[in-house]
Amino acid sequence: MSGEIVLVGENSDLYRRLGDQEFSVLPIREIADAISYLRDPAASAAVALFPVSMRRQHDVSALTEISTLHPYLQIIVMADAIHGDLPELPVRNANLRTVDKGSTLSELCDTVRHAVHAAEALAEKAAKHQPMPAPEMADDSLPLFSTAFLTRVGLADVPVLLHGETGVGKEVMARRLCAYSPRANKPFLKLNCAALPSELVESELFGYEKGAFTGAVTDKPGRFEIAQGGTILLDEIGDMDVRLQAKLLTVLQDGEIQPLGSSRTIKVNVRVLAATHRDLRRAIEQGTFREDLYYRLNVINIVIPPLRERRDEILPLAENLLRRHLRPGTAAPMMTEDLKSILLEYHWPGNIRELENVMRRYLVYQSATMLVDELARNMEQSRPRPVLSLTENYRFAGNGNVSSMDKLAEESRQAEAKLLLDTLESTRWNRRQAAARLNLEYKAFLYKLQKFGIAEKKDKPEAECGT
Repeated sequence: MSGEIVLVGENSDLYRRLGDQEFSVLPIREIADAISYLRDPAASAAVALFPVSMRRQHDVSALTEISTLHPYLQIIVMADAIHGDLPELPVRNANLRTVDKGSTLSELCDTVRHAVHAAEALAEKAAKHQPMPAPEMADDSLPLFSTAFLTRVGLADVPVLLHGETGVGKEVMARRLCAYSPRANKPFLKLNCAALPSELVESELFGYEKGAFTGAVTDKPGRFEIAQGGTILLDEIGDMDVRLQAKLLTVLQDGEIQPLGSSRTIKVNVRVLAATHRDLRRAIEQGTFREDLYYRLNVINIVIPPLRERRDEILPLAENLLRRHLRPGTAAPMMTEDLKSILLEYHWPGNIRELENVMRRYLVYQSATMLVDELARNMEQSRPRPVLSLTENYRFAGNGNVSSMDKLAEESRQAEAKLLLDTLESTRWNRRQAAARLNLEYKAFLYKLQKFGIAEKKDKPEAECGT
């Protein structure tokens, strides 16, 4: 961290005074030029001083981006430099400082000096923090993200939205961001929004007072209250009930919660990280996710690719996970060429979590051949089944020498398949309506479609896109 000061505007007296105090000052006349310079990730300024009027909302909004990109940077603005109400400034963290218009040169220099020290302190604190590995995951399960990136996002102290398939390491990423943040030594709590009914999710997050509902025999603080000063990870945020989304939006906007059964509000200071495997933009179109909440959470959006798209990481991860689960004093079994080959060929639908389980099985089997055969069978079983066309006769492969019972079973399968197809056609391939007409649970209906290999030859109608 250098002590460079970016001074915006024409202020020769201030420039000379800062130089006299042995600060390294970089004068930039125009706001747009200063913002362009500070947007460069290589910029090493400790302080950016804006003693000029900022009339464009675009310039004001750029301060958020700059603060996120450079988490150590201290931004100083004049109290009247921004037209409009200062509390509406998008940068709301300890890295923003304001000074009065009537401040003397000495007072400005003192403010700059304190800001430089604050920047240096943040850099030193971040250097001492080590990534915090999550349980049951590889320590290096996210090598595609650099330490510099984790540090910047961790120290930014803004909401982060994590996207990725199940098992790619979204929780690992969340914990590492927390480990690099000023909240590293404060509570880190996680809640899976899909694992509990919406009523329980609400009480878990916001708490409740005695008598709020049947069984509430005592006051219980919610996780937002327990995590005061720390971080909350809302896993599977895409499955959160829309009504709860409105309450979460209030927390992000106002920093307040209201326990169930209570008329009081509680101020909370908690960083919210959210994770999902769903396409939230599509959920917004379908009306199952609030657009305003999406933009509140989506300050920083991190997409973690599936393991099948990170082939160069599979073998190092496998070896790391193998060593991770070794019993003390035992040697790791050898990774044979055949095993390495199939690990690279396998499609890993369960991502890193599945890879970890495979390595644990290898420690039990102690046989690379057995594990290779098992993975090969899994690959064969997961190959796509033949798709039945809407315009062709539906036939099932059979053996000409089957027994009477086999023939009966085959006829029964064909009759059931025909019933499913007829019902789908009568509902114009609306699967939910078809399941209701057959008095089947929707998941059971989808299982039957998969069982018989029934799929459409053409795309589904737009009205069906939510199924």
